[in-house]
Order: sequence, then C-alpha cells, then structure tokens
Amino acid sequence: MDKRKVTILYDSVEDRDQEEAKARGEKLKPLVSEELERVLAKRGHEVTRLAAATDVATLAKQLAKESGDVIFNVCESLNGVNQQEQNVAALLDMFGKRYTGAPPIGLALAQDKALAKKILQFHGIRTPKFMVMHAGELEHADELDFPLFVKPSNEDASIGIDAGSVVHDLKEFMERLSYVQREFGAPALVEDFIDGRELYVGIVETDRPEALPILEWDFSKVPEGAPRIASSEAKWEDDNPVYRNTPEIFPDDLPEAVAKAIQDTAVEAYRALKLRDYGRVDLRLRRLNGDAGARKKKGARKGSGNGENGGDHQDWEFHVIEVNPNPHLASSGELALAARQRGTTYPDLIETILARALARPAR
Repeated sequence: MDKRKVTILYDSVEDRDQEEAKARGEKLKPLVSEELERVLAKRGHEVTRLAAATDVATLAKQLAKESGDVIFNVCESLNGVNQQEQNVAALLDMFGKRYTGAPPIGLALAQDKALAKKILQFHGIRTPKFMVMHAGELEHADELDFPLFVKPSNEDASIGIDAGSVVHDLKEFMERLSYVQREFGAPALVEDFIDGRELYVGIVETDRPEALPILEWDFSKVPEGAPRIASSEAKWEDDNPVYRNTPEIFPDDLPEAVAKAIQDTAVEAYRALKLRDYGRVDLRLRRLNGDAGARKKKGARKGSGNGENGGDHQDWEFHVIEVNPNPHLASSGELALAARQRGTTYPDLIETILARALARPAR
C-alpha cells in the first residue's frame, strides 16, 4: 500500500480514564488508538492521533482543520456517551472525510437493539423473541416465557449486563426492569434467554464481506447454576474469576454444515444493518434434544466437522444476539484473534480495513 497520512480519531475521555487509572496506581492497558498508531507507523504511514473534543462545536473545528488522507475512526463514544458514536460518523460525512468503519446509518441501526432485531426478523434471520418496555409503556411484545434476559436496549460492551440480567420469575423481572430504567434511563430490551454457547463471527471486507473463523467464549467451566452469559465483569475485569475461567477458543466440534450456516447468517446480518469494512456478529448456539450450553467434556472424542459425533445439523439451532459495527480493534480482541486463525496478521488486518476506506472517494 502507498504510504498515507492517517489520523486516528478516538474519544478524549479515554485519555482522562488513563490518567485516573495511573493516579490510582493501576497497571495501564494500551489504548487501541496507541496500538493502531504503532502498527501503521511501522508500516511507513504518517500517523497522528486526534482525541475528539467532548463538545460538538470544538470537534467540528478539529475535523475542519484535519487534512490527512484518511481517518481511522475508533471513536466509539463522545465524552463517554456511546449513543453519540453515530453522530461522530455523521460529522465526518458532513466534512467530506474518508474514514474507516460503518456509516451513521449502520451505527444507528446497530445501536438500537430492538430496531436491529426487527430488521433481522424481516430478513428471516433468527433472533430471540423479545419485548421493549420504557417507563411503564410497552413498545413491542412477543409471547415470552421465563427465563428471560433483561438489558438496556442501547448500550455496548455488555454495559448493564451481569448475573442479575437473567430472571426466572415476575419478582426478579420487575426488579431488573426497574434497575435498567433507573440506572440507564433507557428502554429495557427483554428477550427469551437462550441458554447455549456464545459464538462470535468477525466480518472483514475486501471486495465483499467475508466471515472469519468462528470464535467461542467457552462457558464450560462456569459453576453449575451460574448464568452462562457475556457479562461486563467477565469481559473487562481480568481479576474476576469468571474472566479467568471463560477462555476464548476456536471450536472444532461443530458439524461443517452448522459452521457454514452460522458464518453465512453472520454475513447476512452484517449486510442487513448496513455495516461497512468490518464488524462482529454475536450468536447463541444450542443443541436441540440435548444439553443446550454444554461442550464435550475434556478427553471426549470430538466431531470431525462433517457431523461425526456432532449430530445432524438440523439438531442445532442458533440465534443472532447482537451485531457490533465497531468491535474492539486491539490485537487481543476477537476480530484480531479470528483473523490470525485464518492466517491474517494483526498489521495486515488493520491495513485491510484502511485500504477499504481509502478506496472510497473523498467528498
């Protein structure tokens, strides 16, 4: 690739959080923007990082002065507010900037989880039945049965999801509903709880969207009775026992037809929500007529990928849980792990994403 002037745009609140963590004496993790800067600079690009101002007027002035060839957009929030992600992309469009990642419409559709589910259903993509409630008003309702899964309808990164998100009776449901609406001021998304395996399918575009190898968050060591869910503490608190006991693996016991159907569905969901360049689709998989969430015990003979010991592919059922238009782009993140499994290095992954943006004409 020709050497370009690349600006990495990120939320300035990340710098503030780093400073506060440093003051507390905590071990600092590198920011994604810092990791991208090192990778792209090593590839010969002229790279700068731009911390997005916390107010829109100042951010607009920053972008008006920006004269690079392309913006690598990892600004997933503005002043820490996730719902502003789409507005940052809209500003980039208004200033005619070339940038990586989803356009405003894709970010908006994916951010509104209830609307995203309706779109997926329209396209015939299986997603858990659901209802949406806000301030006592019922916006939409399928027929649901306990257990249910209750979460904010417009948050990212498992914010608002913990062990209490799975409710088994009316009392637990009302308590959780109150918690979501009180703490987040957002509609509550209530879904059928799919007690199954947690799968992630990364999508990367070259000339077309392509599914990466399936990654699984292995819940097989979660204590009996504890919910097998991607809670915020399991994702981000590396000193939490749930975090330590739930490794990410590449499953090798899925029948080939099941794995292909999962990857094809992920690409369909990615397209349906108008994403671009890269993304990640989260799914739940369960065996019908069997232990829905269990993997084979250690030492057991695993299937060959063509259905051996995996049962007929019709014995499996999967649901799209969420479509992430801006998955974590760290070298340790799910997208990078899946790319490496396919044989794509982290620097090559980042340059592939960059090339997609550069191929679009500046306005």
